[in-house]
Amino acid sequence: MKRFLFIILLLFITNTSFAQYDPGAINYGLVAGKNFGLEEELSFGARVEYAFNCYTTFMGEYNRSLSFENNKGYKAYNEFAFGVNLILFNWYPTTITAGMGYTGNDSAFFEDIEDKAFLGFRTANFNHGAQIKIRVLYHISKPVHVFAELNVKSLGRRYDTFLIGFSYDFYGR
Repeated sequence: MKRFLFIILLLFITNTSFAQYDPGAINYGLVAGKNFGLEEELSFGARVEYAFNCYTTFMGEYNRSLSFENNKGYKAYNEFAFGVNLILFNWYPTTITAGMGYTGNDSAFFEDIEDKAFLGFRTANFNHGAQIKIRVLYHISKPVHVFAELNVKSLGRRYDTFLIGFSYDFYGR
């Protein structure tokens, strides 16, 4: 019986120490990103995360990509993404997560490269695809986190991004 209680206690301690966020937490964040497609293209955005449990985070994000060069043929575009992240490794205060999900944007450029996309299609003026993400999350303090994230998108290398940002944790208890 003592061995059984020890194992239960060990599992409980392991579960609580490997959390990216507290269960039920809602996080809001801001990001700045660099798109791999164009040298002068940057993106800025916001995200909302919901920690279903200690290991799983559902995420919704919006990014606006634009160019800072005087390129008359360039059109800025909006991007939306929904997905889920799971913990890969946790060395508190650093957590590495990976996830996947849906991504969509209204970029007119996708028409030119649609046949080169791994998994992507267009409906009306909106492009649809999938993304895989890996994120390194660092806990500065209990509610504040900074992160770096790499997103690889099935729409083509043109839309892959590297993001940095921070999020604020509103505890859901």
